[in-house]
Amino acid sequence: MFFTNNGYAQVSEDSVIVNSQDSIPSLVEDSVTFFQDTLIINDGSIDKPIYYSAKDSVRIDIKEKKVHLYNEATVDNGEVKIEAGYIMIDLDKNEVYATYILDEDSSKTQQPQFTDGAEKIQASSIRYNFDTKKGYIEEVAIQQDENVLYMEVAKRHSNEHIHFKKGRFTTCDLEEPHYHFQLSKAVMIPEKRIVSGPMNLWVQGVPTPLGLPFIIIPQMEDKSAGLLFPQIVPVSQFGFGLQDLGYYIPISDRLQTTFYGTIYSRGSWGLRNRTEYAKRYKYRGTVDAGFQQFKTGFPTNINQNKFTLNWTHGMDSKASPYWGFSSNVQFISDNNSQNNLDPLNENYFNNSFNSDINLQRLFPGKPITSGLKISLRQNSISNNISVTAPVLTVNVTRFFPFRKIIKKTNALSRIGVTYNFEGKNSSSFGDSLLSNGQFNRIGDRFQNGLNQNITLQTTASLFKNTWKFTPIVNYSNRINFQQTEKRYDAVNNTTITDTVSATGMAHSLTFTAQLNTTVYSYYRYVGKSEAKLRHVLTPTFSFQYIPNLNSHISRTDSIGVDMAPITYSIFESSLYRVSNTNTQALINFGFNNTFELKRRSDKDTLDGFKKTRLIDALTLNGSYDLLKDSMQLSNISLNMRVSPTKWLNFVASSTFSPYDWNDSTGVTTADYAINGNQRKLGRFISTNFATTLTLTSRESRKELESSLDELETNWNADYAYFLLHPEHAINFNIPWKVSLSHVYTINRNTNQATYQSERWTQLQTLMVNGDLSFTKRWKLVSVINLDLKEYKVTNARFTLTRDMHCWALAFHWTPIGGNKSFLFSIRSTSKLFQDAKIDIKRPPAFL
Repeated sequence: MFFTNNGYAQVSEDSVIVNSQDSIPSLVEDSVTFFQDTLIINDGSIDKPIYYSAKDSVRIDIKEKKVHLYNEATVDNGEVKIEAGYIMIDLDKNEVYATYILDEDSSKTQQPQFTDGAEKIQASSIRYNFDTKKGYIEEVAIQQDENVLYMEVAKRHSNEHIHFKKGRFTTCDLEEPHYHFQLSKAVMIPEKRIVSGPMNLWVQGVPTPLGLPFIIIPQMEDKSAGLLFPQIVPVSQFGFGLQDLGYYIPISDRLQTTFYGTIYSRGSWGLRNRTEYAKRYKYRGTVDAGFQQFKTGFPTNINQNKFTLNWTHGMDSKASPYWGFSSNVQFISDNNSQNNLDPLNENYFNNSFNSDINLQRLFPGKPITSGLKISLRQNSISNNISVTAPVLTVNVTRFFPFRKIIKKTNALSRIGVTYNFEGKNSSSFGDSLLSNGQFNRIGDRFQNGLNQNITLQTTASLFKNTWKFTPIVNYSNRINFQQTEKRYDAVNNTTITDTVSATGMAHSLTFTAQLNTTVYSYYRYVGKSEAKLRHVLTPTFSFQYIPNLNSHISRTDSIGVDMAPITYSIFESSLYRVSNTNTQALINFGFNNTFELKRRSDKDTLDGFKKTRLIDALTLNGSYDLLKDSMQLSNISLNMRVSPTKWLNFVASSTFSPYDWNDSTGVTTADYAINGNQRKLGRFISTNFATTLTLTSRESRKELESSLDELETNWNADYAYFLLHPEHAINFNIPWKVSLSHVYTINRNTNQATYQSERWTQLQTLMVNGDLSFTKRWKLVSVINLDLKEYKVTNARFTLTRDMHCWALAFHWTPIGGNKSFLFSIRSTSKLFQDAKIDIKRPPAFL
């Protein structure tokens, strides 16, 4: 026996017992070298070192040339890794045998796990030969992505093919799966396919008569074309229908496409194609194009066509450090989101659709970026469409031209210069021009122009760094290629307005001097809690001088009714609209306040004090024009945001007018209200209150916060809404939750005819979003929108879901609103069986 610094090794005639936790010096006996947890055969039978470890002990049998590892044993040769409760290494055969051990309750523990690259296998026993790379496995379980394969007896060959008997294939990861496909004899080719003989379906351990004489199960990398089962719509406004009967075609590893068809008994039909493409480290995108034809049937027999296009494209940042290309297109030809063959139309309440295609260019080593953009804006409420094709931008980020000349840091060296250029070609028109195919009239409405501005700015500290002074000079130049001309129509005694092609230029120069600081105030209260109130006041004052440089764009002619004089700007309807304003000298002021309470608390172990934010923000903003002859003071804007707890948020905003008004018509006059007829400080013009309240348990609130963290790591745009509103997401770990969103808006009535009867217009809505888990697997979710002014429910939706682990069941019912619908759905949660689903859609009247 010899001793080391940390432990010992005992040598007998036949074996060496080593404490595996210690550092062992080199020991050579026969053909075995043992050094620093490394086992090497001197005769060259194993060409790579085998690294091992064990929690309890390592026994080296020199006579039998075997190594025994006990408790949390690991063997790794750099390619293959085996972990188990017990491992035996046979040095003569170059084999490893691994199996489980029994715990104090005689239960199996530390079952062997075999890892070869990305492939992991768990079994009750594993025998593996390093030379032939063959293995014999008993009671094995293999999981690749979401697929789980159980094998009672399996043999792994050198080509990595696995032959096995009595297999079970499923996507349920439980030890006793809810369902599985029983395989008699099969061969698995990793990352390609599983080929089996007779197979049948078992549910909850009970065999069913459903089966096949043979089956080929593709793995994730083996994609093949196939038919996609449609959704059955028994009753709808279009009649009985089959929705999204599809055929999937995998063209290559980078491109795949799916064709869908929809047909209804009353003649309406639709076709759609969805194509997905991707190239690793280059780009990824999806194109979804569809055509729908709606038929009203007898007696009107009106046919209406609709074309939709959705295109998303993203460029990987690794593809090019200087170029960027992206697209997000949402186009509908009829500008009507409520007209759709799908009874459960997700975009039913979406009134606007935005489409953008962007190309960006960065210039290395220079503060310059440029971009080219095509955009489309659709709004179904205003029935307007706006097209910008294209808009070219060049931006020069702030640079400091005097920093290299003036070595000392002062206001001169901090002078920064920014430059922005924009060239745009845009058109705005009614959606009827597009639906009627009047493309010539759309082209006639295009306007174009150039806009550029340059800004010089610096900062300086005043009064021992207590105030920050920021002077700013901004120059803007606008060039329009269309102008407005007005003339008198003597026949109709009206004014005719024309848009003519003519180039004109307008200028704008602004001098600004801004001064701001931060004031901290503390108010101490008497009491055991030693409460202290902190008030942070951030006042901002600025002087702004804007000379009138655009007197040349103003026209005054006798072109009004009865040839009355009218003054107008030639750019009032141009792309970059400019009005002839007088020279302005404005004093702007703003005050931002925050209030925080700090008091002693035994629950806070960090410093013994608890902080509570009373008011997040309380702001007041306004301006005063020194050169105006009347109404020099602007309206005062007031805003407040309060979040006393994580479950309550309150936002209020209001506009206050200091001027007098006519009590019979409500029209504002030029006198101050305190000096006028009202003898008051003024009146509120508009006020808005928004309150959000989320009620749930403390544990559930922590679950909401963790779910938000998980959503932030998900790139899928489908989760964007839940990223902003995590309280609306369905989570079975939260037993109950209620979210209330209340909006109350009051506006001064500007209609003089109805001012006496109704001086205020009010809008008050409440959205109730709640869910309740009345069992571990059942959850009821409801969303109700109420108009509190009319005392009626404008929309309501109820959802009943059942979490069946590997399957999902859901009822969706919308009984109130323009999107009335019903859906009963059973579908697999597995991607492999995502088309194994039953969807029954019926309107509420069918119930």
